[in-house]
Amino acid sequence: MEQDLHFSHEVYKNDPLLFKSYIGMEVDILTVDGDTISGIAYTVDPVSKSVVVVSLPEGRQRTGLKIVFGHTIKSISICSNEPCRRRQIPELFTNAPKDIVRTMLETRKAAAIGILVENRFPVKEQNDILTIEDVLSIKPPYEPTDCISANSIILSRIQNILSRIPTNSTV
Repeated sequence: MEQDLHFSHEVYKNDPLLFKSYIGMEVDILTVDGDTISGIAYTVDPVSKSVVVVSLPEGRQRTGLKIVFGHTIKSISICSNEPCRRRQIPELFTNAPKDIVRTMLETRKAAAIGILVENRFPVKEQNDILTIEDVLSIKPPYEPTDCISANSIILSRIQNILSRIPTNSTV
């Protein structure tokens, strides 16, 4: 029994395995304007058919990142059948570990304790982690994003206070 499947939306006609085959490969994308964009396909959105392309320019420190929208893509061709090695593609969306000099970290911690005490929060320190009444913890390097709490109101207030630490006290 053969069914005649007529899908109304284009997303049902897309081939996710084809899109997945582009990831990590060096590709050339030809746009409807006639431009060619080359680089490593970082990811593909199967709904919009948009491609995130990473370019690793020779002799430059910065990695280039382009989003090519699906409606502008005429064709995609894979330049090499070998996927790029993972170390060639940088981790783009992770927090890089901060190499902090111990004295700078101590300065930041002292500034955080000072501003919290000034705002009448009882701060305790244990193993380089600052705590406030066992409700909130602040891990090194004591930035607003390093706060952990289940209470969103307290978390927001403390993050706001830590964001007011002068830049000469930050790392």
